[in-house]
Amino acid sequence: MSSNPSGGALGTVVVTGASSGVGAEAARMFHRLGARVIAVGRDPAATRALADELGIDGLTVDFADLADVHRLTGELRSLVPRIDVLAANAGGIPRARAVTADGIEPIFQVNAIAPWLLTTLLAPRLAGGRVVATSSRSHTGASLTRGETAAVATGTSGLGTHKVYARAKLSAGILLREFGRRHPEITVADFHPGIIASGFGRYLGPAGSVLTTLSRPFLGTPADGARRLVALATRTDRIDGTYFVHDRPAPGSPQLHDPAFGAELRALAERLTAHHGPGATTSP
Repeated sequence: MSSNPSGGALGTVVVTGASSGVGAEAARMFHRLGARVIAVGRDPAATRALADELGIDGLTVDFADLADVHRLTGELRSLVPRIDVLAANAGGIPRARAVTADGIEPIFQVNAIAPWLLTTLLAPRLAGGRVVATSSRSHTGASLTRGETAAVATGTSGLGTHKVYARAKLSAGILLREFGRRHPEITVADFHPGIIASGFGRYLGPAGSVLTTLSRPFLGTPADGARRLVALATRTDRIDGTYFVHDRPAPGSPQLHDPAFGAELRALAERLTAHHGPGATTSP
């Protein structure tokens, strides 16, 4: 259990993707600032080790399983009545390219649908707080149409891994801002943390690991990315709906701010999560 149940001035901070890398470092930084931190990771052993190190709550989730997102939501609701910051850092490129058990393309589910579902399910706990999501600059090279988005989401687009990833990150940003429009009491923002030397390359198999090793001297550290995440979570100026590169506002894709497309994408997300979406939850 947390050694700081009150959370101090920062309150309660939930960090996803906290098994390693930016998420783990962010959890440490939030903890040093006096927040009550709940670390959420995919790797049970790594998440437990971080929780033990800091004396905080550690929970696990597999974003490739929407039922598991639903389970995590219940655990978070039982732990805290309020979440002041959701640091939505989880993401990656799963090696499997078949659709998940939920019928969704894995990259799209892990990077767009599952984070949106978790954020939506936690909305009552987030009132008056903020969501800071880890994005990727790759989204600026992608664009979406209504028909293509459905094909990407269901694994029938024929696109390669990196193109699917870029569209998933774009979709995540669009869904985040649509969430913000529907919940104006919650501040939302996302950021590109830089090119970080983390475990991300493992999702690309041996070639990705080799590429990460060779390029490591030119990459930022997980602590660099974490500092940027924590800085956005603790800023006092208005950042609602803003996309940042490092710690500076940046244009991002114009589609991020398209309300009509946001509503269409939300409708698609609701259809994809019909069995595990907001309507399937218990009362908050």
